[in-house]
Amino acid sequence: MRIKRTQQLISLGFRFLIICCLSLAPTLRGLAQTADKGNLGTIVRELEKKWTDYKFLYDFEALQTRSVISKPDISKLSVEQALNILRKDGFLTYRIESKSISIAVLPFIPLKKEPGRVTGKVIDEENGQAVSAVSIRFGNKGTTSLADGTFSISLPKGKYEAEVSSVGYGKKIISGVEVKEGQLTNLSITLKRNKGQLAAVVVKSSARKEGVNAHYARQKNAATVTDGISSEQIARTPDNDMGQVLKRVSGLTTVDNKNVIVRGMSDRYNQAMLDGVVIPSTSMNRRNFSFDIIPVEMVSNVVVNKTATPDMSSEFSGGQVSINTLDIPSQNFTTITIGTGGNSQTTGKDFYQLGERKSSEYFGFFDKSSQKPEGLIPWYWNNDAVRLDAPPGVSNDPVLDDWSLNFESPNLKYNDLDAIAQSGKLSADPLKLQKYKGSPNQNYRIAMGRVYKLKNNLQFGFSTSTNLRNEQNIIHFNNVRGQSFERDYIDSPKYGQNGAGTSYRFNSSSGLVGNLGLQGEKFKIALKNMYARTYSNNYNEAVRLDYRDETHKMRKEVYQLPEAMSLQQHQLIGEYQLPGGIKFEGQFAYNKISQQILDERKFQYRLTAQLGDKYYFQNPNLLQHSGWSNNTVALDSRMWTQIEEQDFNWAANFSRSFGKGNKMKTILKMGYQGWRKQRALEVFRMLPMTRSAKGGELLPQIEMPYEVLLDPANVGAGTGQAYYYAENIGGNIFDGDMNNHSMYLMADQKLFGKLRLVYGARLEYYDISNRQTELLRKKFGNEIPDYLKFQEEAKEQDWQLLPSINATYSFTNTLNLRASYSKTAIRPDFRETSFFGFYDYELDANVSGQDVVSTMVDNIDLRLEWYPSPGEIISLTGYYKYLDKPIELVNHPSFQDGSYYVFANMASAKNYGLEMEVRKNLSFVADRSWLSDLFVYANGTLLKSTVNYEGPWEFRTVDGKIERFKDRIPGMDRPLLGQSPWLLNLGLGYWGELFGATVSYNHRGYRSNLIMKDPSAIEYELAPKLLDFQLYGRFLKKKMEVKVNVANLLNEWTRYYVNAQGYLPANDGSGVLKYDRVKGNNGYSKSDGDIIMYRRQEGQRFSITATYKF
Repeated sequence: MRIKRTQQLISLGFRFLIICCLSLAPTLRGLAQTADKGNLGTIVRELEKKWTDYKFLYDFEALQTRSVISKPDISKLSVEQALNILRKDGFLTYRIESKSISIAVLPFIPLKKEPGRVTGKVIDEENGQAVSAVSIRFGNKGTTSLADGTFSISLPKGKYEAEVSSVGYGKKIISGVEVKEGQLTNLSITLKRNKGQLAAVVVKSSARKEGVNAHYARQKNAATVTDGISSEQIARTPDNDMGQVLKRVSGLTTVDNKNVIVRGMSDRYNQAMLDGVVIPSTSMNRRNFSFDIIPVEMVSNVVVNKTATPDMSSEFSGGQVSINTLDIPSQNFTTITIGTGGNSQTTGKDFYQLGERKSSEYFGFFDKSSQKPEGLIPWYWNNDAVRLDAPPGVSNDPVLDDWSLNFESPNLKYNDLDAIAQSGKLSADPLKLQKYKGSPNQNYRIAMGRVYKLKNNLQFGFSTSTNLRNEQNIIHFNNVRGQSFERDYIDSPKYGQNGAGTSYRFNSSSGLVGNLGLQGEKFKIALKNMYARTYSNNYNEAVRLDYRDETHKMRKEVYQLPEAMSLQQHQLIGEYQLPGGIKFEGQFAYNKISQQILDERKFQYRLTAQLGDKYYFQNPNLLQHSGWSNNTVALDSRMWTQIEEQDFNWAANFSRSFGKGNKMKTILKMGYQGWRKQRALEVFRMLPMTRSAKGGELLPQIEMPYEVLLDPANVGAGTGQAYYYAENIGGNIFDGDMNNHSMYLMADQKLFGKLRLVYGARLEYYDISNRQTELLRKKFGNEIPDYLKFQEEAKEQDWQLLPSINATYSFTNTLNLRASYSKTAIRPDFRETSFFGFYDYELDANVSGQDVVSTMVDNIDLRLEWYPSPGEIISLTGYYKYLDKPIELVNHPSFQDGSYYVFANMASAKNYGLEMEVRKNLSFVADRSWLSDLFVYANGTLLKSTVNYEGPWEFRTVDGKIERFKDRIPGMDRPLLGQSPWLLNLGLGYWGELFGATVSYNHRGYRSNLIMKDPSAIEYELAPKLLDFQLYGRFLKKKMEVKVNVANLLNEWTRYYVNAQGYLPANDGSGVLKYDRVKGNNGYSKSDGDIIMYRRQEGQRFSITATYKF
């Protein structure tokens, strides 16, 4: 039944694809049959010759003016059947009376010609700002640009001359504007202000040259070091979602076509924004956003800011990726996309998971049966209960009546709960291993946009899109994390020693975007909405040694992690041109994100028996009081979590221009931005447990799988039985809020036509309060130890003045020199300040936050950039960054086995970078038009880092008192967490109108992944070389596009290693702990004793996608 459901869904997808293709058959058939069309007069004469018993009456010359699409085969038809075919195809009428047939032609009614449309934007040539209320005339028809500078007009087919004029600007005549039937013509226009009292000058230009000028104006007039891609450029690519598009932006690297790395800096130092609002992270453990949930049809443009201005959010140092979506489209559109694909390691292979797969999971929704059962109550193991080894409701010993069930419910007595009956509420079905077949990936999307012209030059429009995706991938891995550095287990050929395992990853997503807007000459208002859901259900299975145990016993791990996320964003955006030349812009936005873990199953089985080369694992890793420890990584469990977050964002600003017509022109801008975030976490964990042996008692080994042992009919507290311990921390873990209020003042000055200065300051108030008292009370009651009271609330509250200046000197219209300084603040989030630890399967460790504070960054950039032609850039950038108290993920020294990692502030770090970007077409090679569509692009970064290590908070006893302290190790020569010393992206692409191809190559140097106090234990990632290929073709008058992608062609392993023999402790007599390099460098070299701790192989991916545009 389960397999049948899967097959039905896949079959439905393929049927949908076939139906769409078949629906095009009449069009294709019509195209084929036009070659066989016949002359109507000739065909009628052939009928007359065949049916001689009829008298034909007709005007031969009139019939000769007509033809039919398909000549009928008169040998198989009656005379009336043949005439019916001619009547339909040839616009004739006929009448049969007795033996006479009269034939006459009908008057020909030509098809109504569909007009074309010219759309574009008018911008100021000197500052790149939009110009409203501009008159644009095409012959006797005209329109006016709206508040955002955009215009749109419907025109019959033909070539036009556009006359553009506005108060304060010279008149411009643009020739060669060609309008085609039913097609859109883009015409971006630049205007130059009149100088002083000079008479108006008429400037002549061409449509093609004007598009080039507008492109230059936008690029060279950007206030900051900026890269990006426009909707026009996106339309020329075959990409389906923004995860694919972003890898085409200079300086960006995408991971799995979802997450972004800017300038080699990890997700923590980058920021994702949608329509000017920071997007919450779509991951529970990291600060990142999955850009693949945004369809390209809904995107207006993408801007990647690498330096800051006062009116921008300050929470980035690598880059700020800002995606702006459409509200009012330039023309009506409807697109349907259907895609499928697979993985060389997955499609058609056995695919496993714990528990039955539900049909709703294909659509990004979870089934209600996966939620935590209602009415579960946690309890605290008091001293008497531990002594009696008695869960609630099992022992009648009156001593238990004096104890409360838990610290949260003091009125509930210990035996008010029946722990065995409560254990029976948990079904054992999710513990049963199920087998499926790896199915092809599926991808469906529909997008639509409409625009309407209203009275008084008003324009209303909307854009909407819905999408659905399902992917299944099998990943092979080896995990020997936790091993000592004396042996290289990863290369062992013995079963279990190299930690071999398989990860079965099932991922679905669905979403809806709906935007609408209204604009006039002086105002624009838009309402933008997004709703997205993701569901992942990943099953991991491995056989490993217990590397942290001296006995190195073999064990089998099974780990199922189902996660669900829903994200909604609603924005109201407005702008208005006030009297006195003042422009007002305002915004209000609401975000809500819900993240759940739905029955995480983390189990281990010890080796029971070995028969030949067969290994049997039947001994479950049950918790017993006799083996209790504080290392929760070693405990088996089932867990449910719930995160709810609400974000409120608001902003308003005013701007005005001064000094028009002078050599010094200034735009003053002042504004306010604020946001408030509220987040709460709930956790409920159930631990499989059994009784301990008493005295000299010998208990029989339990040898049965969990789905049998923990079946509701079998649970109990007797010998050979097990039950669920509802961990005492169950329930609310933390609730917190963050507030930010920012005021800024900014000046944008253009001096003598060459130098532009954008400078000012941002005054920012930040306040985070992450309250975790409940978690501590569940552990300790009202007697929280003094040395842990700082964990009751992670708090930071401060004001920061963040100045910035960006200077641009334009040598020519295409050559700029930029210099900038900015101070930015990377704020800690709730995850980094939460003391509750989430388990990470790949690390085989818990990850939690600490009492961390903001990272303040000083950024200096110097960049030389040349724009040879539209879409091209050659630039060289040098930059320096000083980071005060950067946050890294480090191993807690109290757990030397690597089973516990925390986010902690380092003392400081310095980055020195050199970046070069090249994007150039090959039109300079020869005078061939197709060479303009052939691009080479490359981006390379060199990065040098030093870090002053400052460990996480630890405790020690001084004079009988417990105090907190941190270890310091100055001058570590290593990349900051997540950084690589070099990055390289290369590509060659032909983006023609009808077909194209792209080959891209990506590689980067080693990247720090896990930080340790001992540099010989720092873990680095050795990334694979990535080679991707993409081919596309456009058919049916470019309405259909078919795209073929092949990714990860080399299928190399991603490896994580340590320089096990690279460092030794050094003592220079100063008392400061230091380490000296004694062998090799930070890069991987097996001959230097470096050891691989983890590796994975993801397989080659391939896909085919068809898109039809109406």
